[in-house]
This record gives sequence, structure tokens and C-alpha cells, in this order.
Amino acid sequence: MPHSILKLGESNASLSAQEPIFDPQLEARLIRKLDTRLLPFLSLMYLFSSLDRSSLGNAVLDNFEQDVHITPDQFNTCVTIFYAGFLLFQIPSNILLKRFTAKRWLPFLMFVWGGVATLHATASSFSQLMALRFFLGLFESGFFPGVIYYLTLFYTKREMATRIALFWGSTVAAHAFAGVLAYGILQLRGSGGLAGWQWLFLIEGVPTMLLAIIATFYLPTSPGTWLVLTEEEQALAVARTESTQQHITLGDLDSSNKKQVWMAFSDGKVWLWMLIFFCGSVPNTSISNFLPSIVKGMGYDDKLSANLMSAPPYLCAVLVMLLGAYSSDRRNDRAYHAIAGALICLIGYILLLSFVKRSFLYAGVCVAVSGIFVINPIVNAWLTSNMAPDMKKSVATAMAVSANNAAGLVGSNIYRASHSPRYLFGHTVNVIFLSVYVVLVAIQRMLLVRANRTKSQKALEGDDGASRVGDQSLDFIYNL
Repeated sequence: MPHSILKLGESNASLSAQEPIFDPQLEARLIRKLDTRLLPFLSLMYLFSSLDRSSLGNAVLDNFEQDVHITPDQFNTCVTIFYAGFLLFQIPSNILLKRFTAKRWLPFLMFVWGGVATLHATASSFSQLMALRFFLGLFESGFFPGVIYYLTLFYTKREMATRIALFWGSTVAAHAFAGVLAYGILQLRGSGGLAGWQWLFLIEGVPTMLLAIIATFYLPTSPGTWLVLTEEEQALAVARTESTQQHITLGDLDSSNKKQVWMAFSDGKVWLWMLIFFCGSVPNTSISNFLPSIVKGMGYDDKLSANLMSAPPYLCAVLVMLLGAYSSDRRNDRAYHAIAGALICLIGYILLLSFVKRSFLYAGVCVAVSGIFVINPIVNAWLTSNMAPDMKKSVATAMAVSANNAAGLVGSNIYRASHSPRYLFGHTVNVIFLSVYVVLVAIQRMLLVRANRTKSQKALEGDDGASRVGDQSLDFIYNL
């Protein structure tokens, strides 16, 4: 007979009024299985999403514009339209996820965007490429938030931050891998009568569809039905998530929580976080789409070498992101770490603006990219830890993600062929947005410090705060 999932010495009665304490050995074994069987597979799926999204930036170095008969400005428009599709479908996708379950919806999204990515190999005109980029953004939009919801079925809230950071890291790794992969694939130009960029879309798109089919069978509907787990582990997995409040998405919106939606829209802090996300995402989206072209402008005239040399900056970014996230969690600090990441970016862009020697320019790119990918994950953790109740948190997060994606409409247009080879305009725009980002983060922290001080003062004055709910409650202390 399986032993109890509760820690030995604890009774059901003694745990009824508090969070249960589970058998630590059994719980450790369960988490280890989740971390080795579920999280890596989802990260692999997201890696393919990032590959398919960034492949256009690598393809452009293989006579892509000439083959498809588009101008450099039209290329920028095609990059921009991706974010329009992304913005339009993200919230509807989150609602459909609740209806069809993550096990079905996530592989469906992946199969369709993989098919769209593969069809990029057939593009021969501006209108065709525009349509393909729009639908690629449309079907990729719901994957990341869908996975975050899916993970809440298996992990408790205290475990989610680290798992999101590890999952997020797969997109940075994908950018590094994309450059190396493109270097090899683009050398196939002429094989089978196809251009190198056509091989690139085929070799990255078809495996995406195959992995989506595998995911349909591999992903569990819920922890209680996953055959990889023993019966004891299944029971524990269900009990762990039932002992904490479930994650709420916009698909749970009903008459009982509509007031929380207004709480999010009427909260000035949420709008300030949206501005912070926007300013931090302009450099992110611009670098993600145009780094190979920027590197080429440094003097790496061999187009294939420009793709290869775009990989090391992302490897630097992975290291900085993991160290930054670990330090932020360990010190329980968000604002100063977000500012530190932005300052690293600024140093990189200042190098790019100040020097002409290739070694200094390349060092500038490595420094700039190192800071770019750490700032928004930290701000995301900062936002979610300061929002309550759950529907308000869900709406506030959706608003911030929308601002993050809207930044792509700007970031996709600041690096143009007419600005080559040094792209000083794009670097200057990113310096401006990062400078505003630092100021806004400092202001947000100052406002939260003031709000905490006001709450403490009201409590000392005898205000019971009975009319205050969620993060407005006097006993809710804002995380800094």
C-alpha cells in the first residue's frame, strides 16, 4: 500500500487550516521528474518557436530580398506585420486554451506555425511574405502564455519563478543556435535547385511540425493522468496544486471578478509597468531581428560569417540572464537589477556609437545583447509579485505583454538598410529607450516605497483597511 503523501507525523486535521506539508522525499522525486521530463520538452518546443521567428533575420543575408523581389523597406514592413498578428490573437488564444486544454491547443498552435514557417520557402512576392509573417505571429502568439498557464498545473507558485526563467532561457539559446544553424544551412544554396534561405525555412519548419505531432502524444492532460508518474506521485502532484490557489487567466472572466478587471485598468502602476515593458522591449525586438545585419556591417563581409558571429553575443546573454535572475531572487530585489541590466545595455550601445574599430564594435554588441534579455523577465516577476487578486494580476500581465509586443512595431523599423553599415540611428534610438527605461523603473520603485510607507502610517493610525482588497490591502507590502 502506498505510503501517505503527507509528511510523517502530520495529520489531516492538523493541516486543514494551513498549507499541507508533504513527504519531502516523495515531493523531491516528483519535482525532479517534472524538471527532467516536462520542462525540457516544453523548452524545446519554445526553442523551435524562437528559431522560426528569427529565421528571417538570418535569411536576409542570403540574397533573400532579391529572390523574393522586395525592397529593404518592404523587408522591414514584413518584420513589423509579425507583431500585428501577435497582438491580435494573444488574448483570444488564451481563452481558447481553457476550452480545448493545453495538451491539444499547444501542439495545434505549434503544428500550424510550423506549417506557415515551412511555406516561407515558397515566398516569391511582397504580398505573400506579408501574409506568411502575419499568420506566423498570429499562431505563435498564444504559445508562451499558454505554457505558463500549463506549468501552473504541475508546479506550485513558489516554484514557478525559477521554471519560467529556465523556460525563457530557451529563447535566448535559440538565437545563439540560429546563427550557427544558419551558417551551415545557407551553404546549401544551389542544392536541389533551392536557395540557401529556402533550405533554412524548410529545415527549421518541418521539424517544428514533427515535434508538434510528438507533443500531441507526449504532453499530459493533467498531472493526475500522466503515466510517467507513479500513482503516489500523481496523487501528490494533484494535492500540491489543489493546496494553493489556482492560476487564473482571462478565460476565467465572469460576473464575479469583473471588478478586478477595472482594478487593473484603473491602477496607474500597471500603466507605468506597461511603459517600462515597452521601453525595454524595443531594444530586444530590434536586436532579435537585425543582429546578423548589424554584425555584417562591422566588416564581416562574408554573409555566412555574419550569421556565425551573431551567436556568441547570445551566449553571453544566457550567462548574464541566469546570473541576474539568480541574484534578483536571492536578494529579493527587482528594480535595481532591472536598472543594472539596462545600464549594461547602455554601455554596449555607447561602444557601438563611439568606436569604428571592429573589435570594439563587436565587444559593444556582446555587452549590449548581454543586458537586453535579463531586464524584462525581472520586471515581469516584479509586476506579478505586486498584483492581487488573481484576475487583476492576469489582466495586468496581459496589458504588460501587449505593451511588450507593441514594442516590436517600433523595434522592427529602427534598423534599415539605408543606415548601414554602422546603423547609428537604430543604436541611438535604443539608447533613448533604455535611458527612459531606467528613469521609469526608478520612478516606479519610488512610488512603491511611498505606497508602503503610506500603508504603514494608516495602520499605525488605526485604519483597519476593511474596504481595501488585493494589493491595496494595508497588509500587502509591495515588493521592490
